[in-house]
Amino acid sequence: MTEMNKLPANTLFIEVSGSGLPEVDGLYVPSEAPPTKSEANVMSSRGYWNGKLAWDRADGKAARSPAISYSIGFKSWRICRLDGHLAYEITCEDELPPTDRQWNVYKMGVAPAPKVVIHHSDPR
Repeated sequence: MTEMNKLPANTLFIEVSGSGLPEVDGLYVPSEAPPTKSEANVMSSRGYWNGKLAWDRADGKAARSPAISYSIGFKSWRICRLDGHLAYEITCEDELPPTDRQWNVYKMGVAPAPKVVIHHSDPR
């Protein structure tokens, strides 16, 4: 059994609102993306990307899964648009996407940056 298989299940939900891109706003659920090697050559596992929790859009419309994930190379949390291009990021090494600081507009994002809320159960 690998170290990634020992990680606890991702049971958190994320709500993104108020972004400059309404397509980014919405509910994100624990990622179900199949195991894949990341850009940092780290094998993902269900609910995780680069060793940290990860989320997919609840509506399944994003071209990139996970749609909210952590980048080891950039040391940042990232949120993508529906087309998979990155829209927002926040540089930090926090275990969860920060909810107490302003996110940055990234290459394909539009101001304002979104508000991020973490839910401990499905808010639906």
